[in-house]
Amino acid sequence: MERNEEPLRDDQVRQIQMMKRILLRKGMSSDARERLGRIKVANPELAEKVEMIALQFIQQGKTINDEVLKELLSRLTPKRDIKIRRI
Repeated sequence: MERNEEPLRDDQVRQIQMMKRILLRKGMSSDARERLGRIKVANPELAEKVEMIALQFIQQGKTINDEVLKELLSRLTPKRDIKIRRI
């Protein structure tokens, strides 16, 4: 029976991912989608967090443009304290 359950899980995962892509496509500007795509390549974990927050915004009826996405990213990424020492 376990073998029969696994394809259902895969199908469910695919269906959820497809629905997520559709919602993100409808609720995000093209600039924001492009930026999120670049982030996904560089940092998949951060992109997943941003997608979840963006989906919540979209479900509330808000549109995600590039400026909103930048604000989300600035809140999710830790600030680095960079010090340059000259030797």
